Amino acid sequence: MKTTGVFSTHKIDLELEIGKPFKLIPVGDIHRDSDMFADTHWEEFLSYAKAQKNALFLGMGDYTDGVSTSERIVLSDFGLHDTTRNTLKDVYKGVSKTLVNELGFMRGKLIGLIGGNHYFDFGDGNTTDHLLAAALQTKFLGVCSLIRLSLKFKGTTKGISLDIFAHHGKGGGSTPGAQFNTIEKMLNAADADIYLMGHTHGKGCIPSSPRIKLVDDKKGGVIVRERTPWLGRTGSFLKAYESGKASYNVDAGRSPCALGWIEFEITPVRVRSGDEDRVELRIRGTS
Repeated sequence: MKTTGVFSTHKIDLELEIGKPFKLIPVGDIHRDSDMFADTHWEEFLSYAKAQKNALFLGMGDYTDGVSTSERIVLSDFGLHDTTRNTLKDVYKGVSKTLVNELGFMRGKLIGLIGGNHYFDFGDGNTTDHLLAAALQTKFLGVCSLIRLSLKFKGTTKGISLDIFAHHGKGGGSTPGAQFNTIEKMLNAADADIYLMGHTHGKGCIPSSPRIKLVDDKKGGVIVRERTPWLGRTGSFLKAYESGKASYNVDAGRSPCALGWIEFEITPVRVRSGDEDRVELRIRGTS
């Protein structure tokens, strides 16, 4: 797998209401132009996502099926005619336009787009991932990003941050446990509340082991606080098995892909206890 190799940081300021939950919905591994594209699941996702009134979205890469790492090596051959190159550019501009039309409702609610290992390189420093990000008026985040949602709350001076560490992903074995072990290792690289990976076409979200830390209190002492990070494999819209069709997953004897998406419901809760008055985030993941 070869990506752009780009790491980014990103911060978004939001004003919310205490007690009112919002959703974080990662979406990736769409492979929109593949013969094995799961169109029924995609239509279901679009219908659901459009109906969410208080949601943020995060792209996780591989929006198009072309072009894989090995294919980009072939297409970099200087022996290709200009006509062939221009035809391919037009094809992938068309695929990108289809996605922009379908995802246009996310403008203003899209945190950014992680880049994957499937993308077309236009040869001018831009890829289909860059094209999508510009058209959807959001930021291209590279293959890996540490993202902060800086949350302020109406009617108070309280604030809190939600940190997300997202990477397009890498393999970690075929079993669910092995796939989540790879995400668990992300905790060694960055401090965050939610850790996300795509790429394997696995799907699910689980809480990691709780962590404790010391916080100063107003009396000069310390208080023990607990935080539980969440791990997410962000799903896919590429089928592995369909009667009468050839697939590299079938050829390799892999398991079917976990079609669909995951989401997190995040509720800001005001906690008053003794001299304390703070806001906590309660996170619940579903897939």
